[in-house]
Amino acid sequence: MLSYLVFGFLFVVQTIITDTDGEALKAPLKSKEDIFRVLLNQETLIRSALEKKVIGLIDDMVNMKENMVYNKKEIVYLKIENQELKGKTNKHLQNAKKEIAALKKKNQDAKKESVALKNEIRALKANFQDQANETKLLSADVEVSKKTQIKLSSAVSSLESFRNNVSLLRSLVKEKEVGFTVGMTSSSSSWTGDILVFSYVITNTGQDYSTKTGKFTAPRGGTYVFYVTVVTNAKYFIRLDIVHNGFSKVRTESHAYDIYQTASNLAVLKLDKGDTVWVRRSGGQGYHTDNVPYTTFSGFIL
Repeated sequence: MLSYLVFGFLFVVQTIITDTDGEALKAPLKSKEDIFRVLLNQETLIRSALEKKVIGLIDDMVNMKENMVYNKKEIVYLKIENQELKGKTNKHLQNAKKEIAALKKKNQDAKKESVALKNEIRALKANFQDQANETKLLSADVEVSKKTQIKLSSAVSSLESFRNNVSLLRSLVKEKEVGFTVGMTSSSSSWTGDILVFSYVITNTGQDYSTKTGKFTAPRGGTYVFYVTVVTNAKYFIRLDIVHNGFSKVRTESHAYDIYQTASNLAVLKLDKGDTVWVRRSGGQGYHTDNVPYTTFSGFIL
């Protein structure tokens, strides 16, 4: 290589020489010593430059090795991460499969529930039909009740006519008037007491009937007329007596063959002053009435 350099410099008329500081020198070559000296300097410079390049290459190789080591670590990390991702993916897939199986089961349950609901709807329709039939029966019962109320109204009208006649008779009596008509305005299906205390007063001339004790006390001696009417409540029967000083004189009894049944009785009694008369239950239970009373008790002196 040095021989090539020598011949190259021999053909150059004016040589550009670089000194040790890297500055260009222009000088003619006078002898071989100058040439060799220049060549030596150039070789030194070239070697220094080569060494710098070699060092740079070594640094690059070290960096490359470090990068390779880092890349290998990165690859290993990526492989691990890939395995983890595969594991997670498999786990998610398993969970997804389980969830799909659960959803399938829920779907089957929903189908079964839908079938059950359809059956329940059919049952409800049948029940609705039964209710409709029962409503028809109730409507028929209402019609029967209306007819019964008409009968009761007729009985009340008869009683009113009877009261009017009594009023006429009373007008003929010169002495103090004595008479009463009382009734019940609220029904009871469970009443099983002894004395039926009529709390609603229609007429109570002289205040001889007590709404506290349920008893009539004769203000003077004479012949008296007493009249009792009772209406049964629902399926129960009722038996009532007109009682004079503790002794039953007449009795009325009504059985619930129909929804409501009416029973009445009348007694003409000879009373002394201070005698008491009342209505006593001797059997059965309950009674039916309304705000215009069906169940009543009346009495007056002749």
